[in-house]
Amino acid sequence: MEATRAAIEKILARPVTDHVVIAVTGGDTHFIRFSDSSVNRENLQAPLREARVEVGCDGRTGVCKTNDTSEEGLRRAVARAHEAARLLPRDPEYMPPVTPAEAAGIKQLDQPFSLPSDEVKYGMLERLFGELRAAGLKAAGSLSVNPHYNEVYNSAGLRLANAGCFSALAVTAMTGDSSFKDTFHSRDLADYAPETFIAGLSEKARLSANPSPLEPGRYTVVLAPAAVEELLLMFLRYNMDAKAMDEGRTALSTRRDRVIAAPGIRVYSRPDHPVAPCPFSPADGAPYPEFDMIAGGKLVQPWYSRYYAAQKGALATGRGSPGSVILAGTDRAAEDLVKSVENGLYVNSFWYIRQVDQMDAVFTGMTRDGLFKIKDGRLAGSANNFRFNQSVFALLENTVDIGREKGMVYTSMPHITVKDFNFVSRTGF
Repeated sequence: MEATRAAIEKILARPVTDHVVIAVTGGDTHFIRFSDSSVNRENLQAPLREARVEVGCDGRTGVCKTNDTSEEGLRRAVARAHEAARLLPRDPEYMPPVTPAEAAGIKQLDQPFSLPSDEVKYGMLERLFGELRAAGLKAAGSLSVNPHYNEVYNSAGLRLANAGCFSALAVTAMTGDSSFKDTFHSRDLADYAPETFIAGLSEKARLSANPSPLEPGRYTVVLAPAAVEELLLMFLRYNMDAKAMDEGRTALSTRRDRVIAAPGIRVYSRPDHPVAPCPFSPADGAPYPEFDMIAGGKLVQPWYSRYYAAQKGALATGRGSPGSVILAGTDRAAEDLVKSVENGLYVNSFWYIRQVDQMDAVFTGMTRDGLFKIKDGRLAGSANNFRFNQSVFALLENTVDIGREKGMVYTSMPHITVKDFNFVSRTGF
């Protein structure tokens, strides 16, 4: 990387225009895939390095990406980006490079980690497979360890660097007619507790066996963090852009001052969140601020690009989306939420989520890898999977209980209890 840094500094010492941005990202992916409780793709290591080069001139911006981060490769990418900028039409939302003054508030993060050895990783899997076999279950999934770095340089004098690591053990435990999936997220697996993870996985997988038929309808549901993340992020990406909101193109356009959530719902971004850190845009170094999106039942702050924030005198939150999205949790365990439900369903995860109605934020999708009946405050066996049609506004307004957060990669989400969740049909898988 030292040679790449030196090459970037040489290029930026005499930039082709006053708008040159070079962002370098990279890392090693240590990846193991398994199925039928045995490894089938062993410890693939894919050293990745990519440079994203952006050149602006006369209100136009060209971009070129390359894996050749030598000086020659970077100069070639700069030339191609410059050529693209000259050929493209003027960009009405053109913005100059991020200045050091703009980025002065970025919190530089210290994320120490220690890469686990192959002995540790394969030892984790050997124990997982053995205990699941003993419980009459099969396992499929992956174990990945992903150290990464991101450095941004530009002709305005900006110099930013961020490095870290995220790891994940994703396991689907299967019976003959059902499955349950859980994922352990960690920085470097040092905090992995096999007793807790495997016991919870086995218990829920065995409980998922022999799903009983259940009719569609409106149910009180306890949504697991994975299900909350899948639906909430989809809703935000479709609806939170401030410019689209002002132009009447999102479901929030007519709901700026209306109640859209229960009072206890707080959705926010925090770039130095301990389990979901992301301090600046990996593309251009624009800082990600801490801000509330939804709080006190209402919209607080939509997402503003640098261009639109400058036009409106607002806080720029990021290109497209902020760096992290957190739904604030409480100190209540998932078991406490289940105990508070007399009759309902526990939803582990969704998949195949699609938008049905843009202006009312109605989404459809299916349950997967764990749908359980709740009777008198306890899990009481599994049920067939459902398709849902659900307004996210109704989901947020009907949230009656919030549990403890679980960290993902760039999010942190709790269990939540929601009344009147709308299941419209059974699914046949």
